[in-house]
Amino acid sequence: MRKKYSLTVMLLLVMIIAACSSEKIEEKEGTEKKSDKQQEKVVLKFATHSADNNPLVINTLKPFMKQVEELTDGQVEFEFYPGEQLGKAADLLDLTNDGVTDMGYYIAAYTPSQMPIANAIGPIPGIYTKIYEGSMAFHELSKQSPMLESDFLSNGVRPLFSYVSSQTEFWSKGVEIKVPNDLKGLKVRVAGNFANKSLAALGATPINLPLQETYEGFQRGVFDVNNMNTPSVKDFGLDEIITYGTSGTDFGSLLTGIVINEKRFNELPENVQEVLVQVGDEFTASSAKFYDEYTVGLIKEFEDAGITMHELTKEEKQEWKKFYDTSIEKWVEDQSSDDFHEALEIFKEAVEKYK
Repeated sequence: MRKKYSLTVMLLLVMIIAACSSEKIEEKEGTEKKSDKQQEKVVLKFATHSADNNPLVINTLKPFMKQVEELTDGQVEFEFYPGEQLGKAADLLDLTNDGVTDMGYYIAAYTPSQMPIANAIGPIPGIYTKIYEGSMAFHELSKQSPMLESDFLSNGVRPLFSYVSSQTEFWSKGVEIKVPNDLKGLKVRVAGNFANKSLAALGATPINLPLQETYEGFQRGVFDVNNMNTPSVKDFGLDEIITYGTSGTDFGSLLTGIVINEKRFNELPENVQEVLVQVGDEFTASSAKFYDEYTVGLIKEFEDAGITMHELTKEEKQEWKKFYDTSIEKWVEDQSSDDFHEALEIFKEAVEKYK
């Protein structure tokens, strides 16, 4: 009886040891698989409309890629396609969704139907003052409902980095713009439905041209006045041909940024996902601060080069405010989406937080 009992105990011990060994082996195999996944080599294609020597590429996009590569110890490598090599600026959102590129730099104004909230908020004049305020608020908004779903996930992409331009001004060759009525009868290059509608109401003719075509269009007289943010004037060489610029009209802005294909993002190792999000957050802040300083420097550079920069007087600001108040009220009333109104409040609150 005692021998039988001892045999039973021994069998139980063997079974327990075997089970523990099996669990350890499975745990080890799981750890090895996870480790292999974490060390998996990742090559990401990244496309932008900007040329390789564009300040956006030099000061933001290339440092962004370098930081990701360094933080992953070379696990991530980029294939970079600047200058519309993979497609036009207006197509980069779709190209990222379709997997032609893993990451793309989008301009929301080029895709109004696909990014309804961004295209309803971005054009509103004076909704923020500094690039930092606007960029941080937009970045915060883009990563939560309702904008995350409506403007990004619905297009098969996820936001990583956000940048809003400085408020746009009016640039011309032969006529100086001081008040809204100065635009009456002129052809004005603009972007977005808000600008189209509000300028048409003034008696101006809105002209829609992509950024890459503005230099040639200005030279050929396709438009008389260009509505554009200050850094873009420099980026596209327009400071070579303009003679007048405004300072303080704050006629809306462009919402832009880096997106990644959502399916591709979910396939990436967890450590790579975390680095991409971290670097996107960090560069949203640092790039915005850089461009706030850069914009101030550009205005002085333009003045030194002989461009007449007109800073609005108190009376002139009142003229623009009167024009904006009417335009903005109608614009907001025309937005029937509850998502827009919710997002607008989130954006305004975030701007106040980052002032």
